[in-house]
Amino acid sequence: MKKTALFCALLLGACTPDTQLQSTPPTEITSASFTYDEKRTIALVKALASDEFQGRATGTTGGKAAREHLKSEIKARKVFSDLKEQSFAFQNRKKEALHGVNLIGDIVGKTPGKGPLLIITAHYDHLGMHKGKTYNGADDNASGTAAILAIAESFKTNPPKYDVKFVWLDAEERGLKGSDYFVKTAQNFQNRPILNFNLDMVSQNNKGELFMSGAYHTPALKPILEQAANGTGITLKFGHDLPKTGIEDWTLQSDHAAFHKRGIPFVYFGVEDHEHYHKPSDTFDTLPLAFFKRSLSTIVNAAHLLDENLEGLAKPAHKND
Repeated sequence: MKKTALFCALLLGACTPDTQLQSTPPTEITSASFTYDEKRTIALVKALASDEFQGRATGTTGGKAAREHLKSEIKARKVFSDLKEQSFAFQNRKKEALHGVNLIGDIVGKTPGKGPLLIITAHYDHLGMHKGKTYNGADDNASGTAAILAIAESFKTNPPKYDVKFVWLDAEERGLKGSDYFVKTAQNFQNRPILNFNLDMVSQNNKGELFMSGAYHTPALKPILEQAANGTGITLKFGHDLPKTGIEDWTLQSDHAAFHKRGIPFVYFGVEDHEHYHKPSDTFDTLPLAFFKRSLSTIVNAAHLLDENLEGLAKPAHKND
């Protein structure tokens, strides 16, 4: 989700940039040994964006069915010892009570429970149905939902250096409710330094461009993530994070906002708005799959780069939030 009415309401959470660069060169990685099931990842996007799930709106029959399908796919990959559910309640703009569920899986690093923590997020909900039309949300955000599962698969065969938490968030389209609840109830993450890697709309671009936002606030990210697109065929661009640029600033327009407002550095990967954004035409058959495959490779590379360099990037959350 980007460029919504929520944006203005969220501007109060802006933070100042972290101008501290790493004192040591970033650790490099090679993507040759990273493995994940590309076909199954694409099939998950297709399934979540099908009419069967009625646009995956939070609290609806379709949304619940989509969550059950996602749970079954996550469990089938056998990358987590346990998949937790985090339930939360909230009110919509009409003051109606709604219920959302976040899904959480953990992969332990070489020093379990110690050191910095990488939290990888994507929202699985979308807009549902309106006036008889289904808003399937293939790019927004079935693409990111499937992509973080591909990352998890890649860490199964190439274990992370640090602990990694995967969170499939609900109610992003309802005002970032799932991510806000997750961060507020995390008890400051036991004071561990955190970095958030958020994926929202990563499959729809005809120019071959994928954007990374967050380097303005944490400049040390750019020299690290510049490597992520090496050999993938993606043009990785940096931006959409400058203050006072209105809707062109994505800092508070997706789930990474909840982390940013608590002083946690974030990395956001997404595409610029396109003709199918928040429209019934955001369907699987409109996705340029060649781009999505290259995007997936770039995203997996980025996750491993962030893990290898996490100690110089992550920061503890603000206390008393």
